[in-house]
Amino acid sequence: MAELSRTSKEQFDKQAAHYDSEWNTWSEHTLTWLVKAAAPKPSDFVLDVATGTGFTARALAGLVSSVVAADVSTGMLEQAASLSAVAGIENIQFVEAPAEELPFDDSVFDIVTCRIAAHHFVSIEDFAAESYRVLQPGGRLVIVDTSVPDNDFLAAIWQNEVERLRDPSHGKNYTVREWRKILGRPGFEIVTADDTAGGIRIPLTSWITKAGCTEEQEKEVRAKFADASQNIRSRYSIETDEAGETWFTWLRVSILAVKPA
Repeated sequence: MAELSRTSKEQFDKQAAHYDSEWNTWSEHTLTWLVKAAAPKPSDFVLDVATGTGFTARALAGLVSSVVAADVSTGMLEQAASLSAVAGIENIQFVEAPAEELPFDDSVFDIVTCRIAAHHFVSIEDFAAESYRVLQPGGRLVIVDTSVPDNDFLAAIWQNEVERLRDPSHGKNYTVREWRKILGRPGFEIVTADDTAGGIRIPLTSWITKAGCTEEQEKEVRAKFADASQNIRSRYSIETDEAGETWFTWLRVSILAVKPA
């Protein structure tokens, strides 16, 4: 059995060199949705939580006053800063910080974003509370993440198990129902939270490679896909193409929540 404990910092410092444009291409439509949902204004001050190599931060930088890009991984932040410099973007500040303990004052940001990252957080409840705290009244929280179906407990278990085999820093993919409860606790008003916008289509080999899997991890992950039940195959659209590559689709949840004014 592959090791099932590794911090997000350890995993993503290790993984930083494997991130490239292909990774963003898999979920490019989630970035388009997030930017539109955030409704950025030129005066806005934005926090991008778990920024990774900064795809979301860079997309927003030209639309707002400034962006703070936070991540727990030093390696990811170094990649993000380098890519921003190459692009000539000067209004992004990079801060090393966990999503559950943000080093910012209360009520300072107009928008908080988090894209394809929340499933790694140690405490999703603390992330929700911290996002609420640092947003100004009327501020927007915009989240896109991989998700699991509300109505298929076994499919949810399978997906989270295979995610942890591939990446020991994976925490949990949450259902839409769970997200609504999590964000409701600190007081967010949910504008939208659903998984009807389409999934994220991913090739298995690249997905394994970008996590920096060991041979043992890769073997276990491939075995999970090969042995998947017909329900799992149908639920996640698992298919093998003519070249022998396995493809699958993860559900995604799209969330816009507002801190009451």
